[in-house]
Amino acid sequence: MSVEQFTESLAGLLPQGHAWPRSADSVLMALVRAEAAQHAQLMADVQAMARQWQPATTVARLAEWEASCGLPDLCLGAVQTEAQRRHVLLRTLRGPLLPLTDSSPAAPAVIEAACAEIGFEVTVAYNKPMRVGRRVGSRLGDLDGRLYVFVASRSQPMRVGVGRVGDRLVERDLPPANLTCFLERFVPARYSINPIYL
Repeated sequence: MSVEQFTESLAGLLPQGHAWPRSADSVLMALVRAEAAQHAQLMADVQAMARQWQPATTVARLAEWEASCGLPDLCLGAVQTEAQRRHVLLRTLRGPLLPLTDSSPAAPAVIEAACAEIGFEVTVAYNKPMRVGRRVGSRLGDLDGRLYVFVASRSQPMRVGVGRVGDRLVERDLPPANLTCFLERFVPARYSINPIYL
């Protein structure tokens, strides 16, 4: 509520009569306006404090929320902006957005969705080697525990005449080690992860 709304509400609580003037320049209304300003300030402070306890809007208590969720996630890099930190916090609290058909961590669609949430566009494929001597109608290959993750990296190669000494030859949005670290924690241990950067 604004100061004017509080002033109107407080003035409505006063008794009627000549001893209780409602004119704007009276001493009584100046006192009521001063009291209303205190109430308005208190309400603004309470609303601001309530926003700080919400993970989607917090600024001052972001570190406390991260500590309670075991963040910051070192797989996503040590230096993150405040918006990235808040996104990771909300993703940790809500859990990954998984497809409804098969939500096991071994499903390719789940791995692709989880990688998309941290900024990697990937395609997942299992290794299915062909075996001779199988019966007609059976699958040509079996899962052998190798998981290939094809990463469509947004990279920018260094150009001669533009780059300087010390610049990276290929600049990527997120370092490859971040994706490998994330997948080793997310994907079941029975798979060996082989990221391939395109």
